[in-house]
Amino acid sequence: MTETETVDIRGILSMLRRQMRLILISVVIVIGLALMYLFNATSIYTSQALIYVDPSKKDLLSVEQFASGSSSADNSKIDSEVEILRSNRVLFETMNLMGLIKDDEFGPQLSRIDHIKLAVGIEVESPNDPKVLVASTSQKLRNSVDIRRKGLTYLITVSANSENPEKAAEIANTMAEVYIRQQIASKVESALASRDVLQAQIDTARSGLAQSEASFNTFITDNLTRLEAEVGTERFTELQSQLESVRTETLQTQTQIASARTALDEMNWDTLLETLSSDALSALERQRVALEQRLQGTPEGSDEEINLRAGLLTIQTNMEQQAQAAFGSLEQSLALKEDSLDELQGSLRNEVLKGDLSPDTLASIFSLQQESDISQRQYSNLLSRMRDLEAQAMVQVADSRLVSEALPPNFPSAPNRKMILALAMVLATGIGVGLAFINEFLVGGITSLSQLRNIITTGVVIGSVPKVVLTDTQLGVGDLVIDEPMSSFSESLRRIRANIDQELRDTVDGCAIIMVTSANSNEGKSSLSLSLARTYANAGKNVLLIDGDLRKPSQHKLLGVQPNEGFLDYLSNPGGDSDIDRSFYITDSKSRAGVILGRGQADVPTDQLLQTETFLNLMKSARKNMDIIIIDTPPMLPVVDARYIAQHADAIIMAVRYGMTSQSDVREGFVQLEAAKRSKVSIYTVLNCDETKATDNAYYSYNE
Repeated sequence: MTETETVDIRGILSMLRRQMRLILISVVIVIGLALMYLFNATSIYTSQALIYVDPSKKDLLSVEQFASGSSSADNSKIDSEVEILRSNRVLFETMNLMGLIKDDEFGPQLSRIDHIKLAVGIEVESPNDPKVLVASTSQKLRNSVDIRRKGLTYLITVSANSENPEKAAEIANTMAEVYIRQQIASKVESALASRDVLQAQIDTARSGLAQSEASFNTFITDNLTRLEAEVGTERFTELQSQLESVRTETLQTQTQIASARTALDEMNWDTLLETLSSDALSALERQRVALEQRLQGTPEGSDEEINLRAGLLTIQTNMEQQAQAAFGSLEQSLALKEDSLDELQGSLRNEVLKGDLSPDTLASIFSLQQESDISQRQYSNLLSRMRDLEAQAMVQVADSRLVSEALPPNFPSAPNRKMILALAMVLATGIGVGLAFINEFLVGGITSLSQLRNIITTGVVIGSVPKVVLTDTQLGVGDLVIDEPMSSFSESLRRIRANIDQELRDTVDGCAIIMVTSANSNEGKSSLSLSLARTYANAGKNVLLIDGDLRKPSQHKLLGVQPNEGFLDYLSNPGGDSDIDRSFYITDSKSRAGVILGRGQADVPTDQLLQTETFLNLMKSARKNMDIIIIDTPPMLPVVDARYIAQHADAIIMAVRYGMTSQSDVREGFVQLEAAKRSKVSIYTVLNCDETKATDNAYYSYNE
C-alpha cells in the first residue's frame, strides 16, 4: 500500500468521524420510519393451490385416447390455460361466489382524501354505482392473486393474498374450482353448439328426404296410366282404386276440419253443428237457443237476466269443449287415413317395381330411388353424429385437476420484518454515508488542499495549518509558535510566511500590510493573525498586529490582557494625538511584536470609522515605522468592514476552516475580496485546523 492510499483512507475515516452525527441522525430517521411502517402495516397471508394440466385430449366415448403433441404445442396449451385462469370470467365468478363486493377487505373503501373530509366534517358519498363496485372489487382481487406456471412443468400455481389466512386459502381454492368448472362448461357448450349446427343440417336433410319420397309418389301418380299399361296386374289396379278412395276421404276430412274450425272461430253454431254432426253439440245448441229466447223478455239488469247470461256463457263454453273433442276425433281419423294413404302408396310403389317396365320408366324410377337413398344416408349420418355430440356433452371431463388444495398459512408472508429492518439498516447507512460525502465535498466544508484549489481557481493556496491540542497554560494556538518552535504547527506558519515573502519581494518595497480575514466567523483568523505576527517577529521583523475587527475583537483574549481603551475608542475619539501610545497599544510579551487591541463589541456602525483620516494617518505612520503590519479583520460575509481595509493591503490571507466552511461561502467571500482589493494584490488561502495532518486523533476546538 502506497503512502497516498494510506492518506486517502485516513482522510475518509476522518471525514466519517466528523460527519458521524449526520450519519447517526440519518440512521435513526430511516430505522424509525421502518419501525413505524412495520408497526402500522397490516399482515398479509399467502396461500397457494396447485393445478395439473393434462395436455392430452380426453374423450370417454372413444377407446383410443389422443396423446399429447409436441412440446411446443404443450407449452402453448399450458400458457393458454394460465391466461384463462387470469381472465375476467374466472375472476368475476370467484368474486360473486365469495361475495367479495360486500367484503370489508376487497369491497369498496373510502380513500384517504375521503377520510380527511370526514375528519373535518365534510360528508362523503359512498359509491353506489354497480359498475364502480364491480370494477373496484375486481381490481383488488386481481392485485391479490398471482397465477403462473411452475417452471417448465404442467403445473400452475394459484397464489392468493389476504389479511385473513382462511380467506387467502378460500380464494385460491375457489379460483381453481371455478377454472376447472368453467373448463368443463366450455367443453359442454362447444359440443352443444356443434349439435345445434348439425340440427339445422338435419332439418335440411329431413326435408330433402321427404321431398325425394314425395317425388317418387308424385311420379307414380302422374304416370298411373302408363304404369298400369306396363305393369298390367290386377293387384296394381286394386291398389290404385283403394288409393284414390283413401285420398278422397282424406281430402274430405281435411275440408271438414277446416270448415268446423272456421265456424267455431266465428261462433257460427248452425254451421258448426251441420259440419260436426254431434248429438251432444245438438243438445247444447237447443239449450242455448232456449236461453236466448228467455233473455228477450227479461228486464235488463235484473237478477234473472244476469243468471240467464251466466248460464248462456256456460253453455257456450261447453259447446267449445265439445267442439274441441270432436276436432280431436276428426284429427285422429285424419291421421289414420294419412297412414293408410302412405301404406297404399308404398304398396303401389312395390308393385310398380315388380312389373315389366320400359327402359325410360326404369331410368326415371332408378334416378328417384338414388336420390332417396342419398338423402336417407345423409340424414342417417347427420343424426348419428348429433347423437354422439349429445352423449359427449353429458360425459365431458376437465383437462385440469386440483392436485393440491390451498391451506391457511400459519405465518404472514408480508411484511418481512427481518428483511425490511436489514434493508432499512443498509439503506440508512448508505443514505447517511452519502449525505456525509455530499455535506463534506459539495455542500459542507473543505477537507483538502486540492479541493480548495479547485474552488479558488484564481487565488493562491499557500498551505494548511494543522489542528493541535493545547495545554492548560496556553491561551491559544499562537502560543505554540513560541512554546514549540519545532512543531508541525510552527513549521506550517513559517511555510506560510515564506510563501508570502516570495510574492511580496517583487511587489512591495518597504513595509508590507497583510490582511487576514475569512468568509465567516469562528474560522481561526484571529489565531492565525497572532501566530503569523509572532512568526515574523521571531524572524527579526518589526511587526505591528492590529485587531481590526472593531465589532468583535478577540486579540486581547488571546494575549490574556484587558485594556481600558480599545482601538474602536481611539478611532471614535482620537483626541488629536496621532501617536499610538495609549493603553490599547501593547507589546507582545512573547515575541516583542506591537499589538493594537480591541476592548469590547461595538454598539455603533464601524465601517465609517475605517474611512476616517484617523485610520488613514495611522496606516501611513505605521508604514513608516514597521516592517510588517498584520490586520485581523472581520469576516467578509457578515459585515462590510473588511472591504474598506482590503484597499490598504499588500497581501490578503483568507482562512478556511477545515470541514466547516461551506464551499459556497468560500466562493462568495473570495468574490467580494476580488472586488475590494487593489488589482495587483494577491489573495492567499489557508486551510486552517487541518485534521488530516494532525499528530493525534483527538478532536479539540478553539475560539478566536
